[in-house]
Amino acid sequence: MEKKKIKQLVLTGILCALVLGAASVHSVLFNDSRLIKPTVVSEYVFQINDLPMWIALVLTIVYVLYLAGTVFTAIWQNKPLEKKRTRKIHPLLGLLGFAGFFGFFGFWTYSQAGIISPFFFFIFFGFFGFYFEGKLSDTLKDELYEENERKAELKAYKIGFVLLFLAIWAIARGMLSWNLEWCAIFMLSSMSLIYGIVLFLSKYFLYRFETEA
Repeated sequence: MEKKKIKQLVLTGILCALVLGAASVHSVLFNDSRLIKPTVVSEYVFQINDLPMWIALVLTIVYVLYLAGTVFTAIWQNKPLEKKRTRKIHPLLGLLGFAGFFGFFGFWTYSQAGIISPFFFFIFFGFFGFYFEGKLSDTLKDELYEENERKAELKAYKIGFVLLFLAIWAIARGMLSWNLEWCAIFMLSSMSLIYGIVLFLSKYFLYRFETEA
């Protein structure tokens, strides 16, 4: 990983820590330590003064996910590539993306047993990208391919950040503020779905760039 990238991650982490610290101080001084003291989820009611803490928490979660993804990508890219070719997979592997529809079972499990974990399955929609990756299976990874790969990832990340901003904006505007549990379901579902969309689009855009070149 480049030193510039490491520096950016460190500075972003410090910024998130400062925002979280400032939100915590605000909560202690002006909001009766809400969301810092142990909170009973079933009794929680959103208030406008809780907004700084919610923003700080969401930013921290996004940073942690971005940090984990960056580290994973750096480790993966540092692996030796045999003959600099893409991995061999079959396009039909993209059928795994249909597992994402199991996320809708979360509405049933939540109503029956209060379990929201199935909403995480929305992330599997990203596996539809295996279809396009399979189309480029065993392709020579020359400089043009690597450039297209970076362009595809950047374009997918931009769309993902826009969708994430819209989700956070909707929560900040008070959507589902009357029920913390539904707010948590919305955030889990939207973040899982956004992550799946980014995974899919990164493969789709790469395939489009390669076939249009």
